[in-house]
Amino acid sequence: MISRMRLQRFKRFIDLSLGLRPLTVLTGTNGSGKTSVVHALLLSRQGTTTTSGVVRLNGPYGLQLGEAADVLHQDAEPAEGFVVEVEDEGIAHRWHFETSDDRSLVCKILARPDRPPAPLLARDRRFAYLSADRLGPQDALPAASWPPDSMGVGSRGEHVAHLLAVLDRRKVPKGRRHPDVEPASLQHHVEGWMRTVARPLEIRAEWFPGSTVTRLQYKSPGVRHEWVRPPNMGFGVSTVLPILVAGLLAETGGLLIIENPEIHLHPAGQSAIGVFLAQVAADGVQVLVETHSDHVINGMRRAVAERRLPADEAVVHYFDKAVTEITMNERGKLSAWPVGFFDQIDRDLGAIARRQRRR
Repeated sequence: MISRMRLQRFKRFIDLSLGLRPLTVLTGTNGSGKTSVVHALLLSRQGTTTTSGVVRLNGPYGLQLGEAADVLHQDAEPAEGFVVEVEDEGIAHRWHFETSDDRSLVCKILARPDRPPAPLLARDRRFAYLSADRLGPQDALPAASWPPDSMGVGSRGEHVAHLLAVLDRRKVPKGRRHPDVEPASLQHHVEGWMRTVARPLEIRAEWFPGSTVTRLQYKSPGVRHEWVRPPNMGFGVSTVLPILVAGLLAETGGLLIIENPEIHLHPAGQSAIGVFLAQVAADGVQVLVETHSDHVINGMRRAVAERRLPADEAVVHYFDKAVTEITMNERGKLSAWPVGFFDQIDRDLGAIARRQRRR
């Protein structure tokens, strides 16, 4: 498990050190650097698996980082480049990237670890990343050109139908199973968690013979009607389905990175996805979440209070002008509540109350 991460001269950070736990949450104001932490991990992953000697700043994992000058801290010298360092089992692993050509769309790898953390090296489901730019309802989705044991949902969720069609009977690890679902298969537990997070649904995934085309269809349980297309089911189902599938299939000891799991979900669903991700983390998958939702965080707090996840296995980093580390106790209580940390409801209700008193 990655226990610490350090960024030097990368984007807005001249030197940042973050402690990571089995469940790590990045939250805070817009443009404060949360996504930069994710980008650094993705570049390290790319820098570990590539054989070309460079990392591409645009393309892989949907990255759109621009030119080398765009990823180098404004006060750093181009010749210095930037460094990403992660600590795993007490060992520091370091990547050093060159940025001397500020118009370059790639960065040369000056140094990288011989034995990086397994999730950053693995070519299977020990590493999974889902971007905020997940696909909405689609009539057709592409099949993945990977063996079933290496296949993931894709950074935009584009391969989720293929994965469900091929691995629908795969047994889900006990620690991630929905409490109200008896069978052990992936299909049943995806539907179980979908019922909790979004709405009760039966899900049908198909991979058409002789093609690279897949599709999803849905229908309400117990209702006698035809299967319906994803565009007739709303956005929330489509954007959360890849999260459920990725979480249920992630390999123990792996790393699951998810941006904005709350997209298109009702507040109750946002809380439920927080509980789900905490349960995945408790079952041995390191989960890194970027979110703007207090409901997601409260769902994670609830999971801690309900003893689904030990309190010392969760941490929240609040990004603003500085980064504040927030921990939880066994009752889900947060160790700090910095200004701007999900206090907008108090400000709004206070403003409403003051206005009402004037009448």
